[in-house]
Amino acid sequence: MKMTGQVDKSRRDFLKAAAVAASTSAVSFVAVSRDELKKMLVPVNLSDFIAEAAEAGSPLERRAREREARLKEWCRAEADKICSSMGEDSDACREARKRCAMIKVKGTGPREGVRFAMALDVNKCIGCRRCAYACVMENNQGRNLGIEWIKVLEMPREEMEVIYANMDYTEAPKPNMVYVPVACMHCEDPPCTMVCPVRATWKEPDGIVVVDYDRCIGCRYCMTACPYGARRFNWAKPYVPVTELNPNMHILGNVPRQVHVVEKCTWCIQRTRDGGVPACVEVCPVGARVFGDLNDPDSPIRRVIEEYGAFVLKPEAGTRPRFFYFFGPKRTPPREPGAEAKE
Repeated sequence: MKMTGQVDKSRRDFLKAAAVAASTSAVSFVAVSRDELKKMLVPVNLSDFIAEAAEAGSPLERRAREREARLKEWCRAEADKICSSMGEDSDACREARKRCAMIKVKGTGPREGVRFAMALDVNKCIGCRRCAYACVMENNQGRNLGIEWIKVLEMPREEMEVIYANMDYTEAPKPNMVYVPVACMHCEDPPCTMVCPVRATWKEPDGIVVVDYDRCIGCRYCMTACPYGARRFNWAKPYVPVTELNPNMHILGNVPRQVHVVEKCTWCIQRTRDGGVPACVEVCPVGARVFGDLNDPDSPIRRVIEEYGAFVLKPEAGTRPRFFYFFGPKRTPPREPGAEAKE
């Protein structure tokens, strides 16, 4: 396992250097000497591949088990530090040890025939940002980076234009404003996946656009291609306190990320592929979000689209988003007193 980690790191370093070199010139190439290349690469043995192929499960599941073992080792070491400084009987020590024991990294694949989608009721959203906060906690986002996969835009109700949007509001809801959360749209035709030079991001059959953080080289081409600004680059190593770690993880989702990779919303793949709903849907206090299977005629997402219709952001981009917006029957916050009489 140690050898594999060395190969992965060397591969990432080499591909990162190659991507930078390619971006500097469209017609020239960089010659790498054999001796210099040997310094970056680690030799492997045929027996290693034979042993790996003999293991049960898919390659993704094997990687999930390996990551789980490494995370548990790291978590126990961090818990030992907490317990050593605060005592074995402290609440922090007990919480840390409990979360370490619960760590489970899954490699669950997509269910056949399922095509996920999400919709948001613009008339209901109150701009509380609970969805963004729940997303941070659920998906083990670095507490030191200020990264949030969900951004909530405040816009004037009478002029719903992105150019008038404010993300730094401090009070909500306001009767004359609407609130529009924006995250990864999990597009049917995602341009972000088309530009990745190492195929580290792709669209799964169930509609979730995933990122393989072990393959990502941090070139950020996907960030440039995304019309919705939905991807985030971590410039420093993300830090998640052990006492706040979400032990329910997926290898293509909320496993703690390494430094210099691009991350984004995965519709809580660790939940949804087990039959649950994303954390943002669960935590919304006004029920503004709806999630479900587009292929199921009885799913909530189908009922919403059929009853109220659906709208998307930037249709001119041709990405065919699977994150929809709709206008439900009730407005929150309510209209100003007496507004109904004027209409």
